[in-house]
Amino acid sequence: MPTSPPLPSDSAPLTGFAAARAGAIACRSISASSFFFGLLYGAACAALGIATGLAALSSLLVFSGAVQFAMLPLVQDPLPAAAIAISSVLISTRLVLMGASIAPVMAPRPWPARLGALAVLTDGAWAATIAERRPVDRFAFFVGAGGSTLVLWVAGTTLGALLAALADPALLARLPFTGMLFLVLLLLMVTRAARLAVLPWLIAGAVSALAAQVVALEAAVLIAVAVGGGLAWWRGAAPAGGR
Repeated sequence: MPTSPPLPSDSAPLTGFAAARAGAIACRSISASSFFFGLLYGAACAALGIATGLAALSSLLVFSGAVQFAMLPLVQDPLPAAAIAISSVLISTRLVLMGASIAPVMAPRPWPARLGALAVLTDGAWAATIAERRPVDRFAFFVGAGGSTLVLWVAGTTLGALLAALADPALLARLPFTGMLFLVLLLLMVTRAARLAVLPWLIAGAVSALAAQVVALEAAVLIAVAVGGGLAWWRGAAPAGGR
């Protein structure tokens, strides 16, 4: 993830709009990627007969590419609301840990501001904020990073839905799967940019695949999250020489 050049040591900390702009710049690669994922999602929604306005509204309110792409195959009549809700919670469990890790950034602000900021919590905004080392208002920085991603995600969804009429129907049928592949690549970009340990992600994926052979997929995901989270905690708590 590209970052802005470091400020001189005698520079005053960035605050307000300047800090938000710095966050948007630091997260620009992830934000740009979200626009292209939005194109795919919007076109996939159009292929399922979902109106452009509803597709854009889902991107604004849900704002989770992983959840939205995963839910597309479940769009049917009758709508399996319970399955969608449970799957969404399972997919989004990582956000609990992300939110906890940036609690010090949120703590000085009143609770309405904290709730509003958490609406733009994404992998990219979280990673950019955690990695930022310059003197900056980290709350405004985080909001700028996440807010810019939201704007491009909704814009991409809207444009993708409008352009779907020009696409090959066979291509549209493959878009949900293609979108999930792009999201995996985005996760790898975030992991690398934030210098996160890759081992917990790999082990969690392997555990999920193995567990899914003997238990329900939902249970396999929960087991994988527990194992990956436990390993990440252990690596973080272990002395440097023992990692």
